Amino acid sequence: MVKFPYREEGNPPILRPTVDIHLECAPTGEWTTRALIDTGSPLTVFDRGVAEALCISIGHLGAETGTIALLGAPRRIQFEYVDLSLPRYPGLSWTARAAFITDRTFQMPFQGILGAEGFLNKFIVTFNAYENYFLVDHPDDWMGHD
Repeated sequence: MVKFPYREEGNPPILRPTVDIHLECAPTGEWTTRALIDTGSPLTVFDRGVAEALCISIGHLGAETGTIALLGAPRRIQFEYVDLSLPRYPGLSWTARAAFITDRTFQMPFQGILGAEGFLNKFIVTFNAYENYFLVDHPDDWMGHD
């Protein structure tokens, strides 16, 4: 189990459950950014800048694409498999199918959103907003499993 503090984000600053996340897309690139853990997001999503930092070819032949609703509007996405990890905790690493925003002009408030597919389906996450922290636990290590 790993304990993370809520961090001040935005202007004005608001305490939010964010983590630094490292992405690798072999053999093209790697990138570390900050991501919001969002229980309301069905997908793990990164912005176009992250795709470019990883040298992911947006619109390549055979790319799996789709549309999601994000910040009140439909957004075009492209799915790619990437390796993710939490840099300060080497045991927390996994491969995920992530969505990348394809629009160059759209700016997300965070470079990444860790949602149900790609993060919350891999770990048990417990939020304690009252004391401003959250826990990330691997299902095999969770105290509450049988």
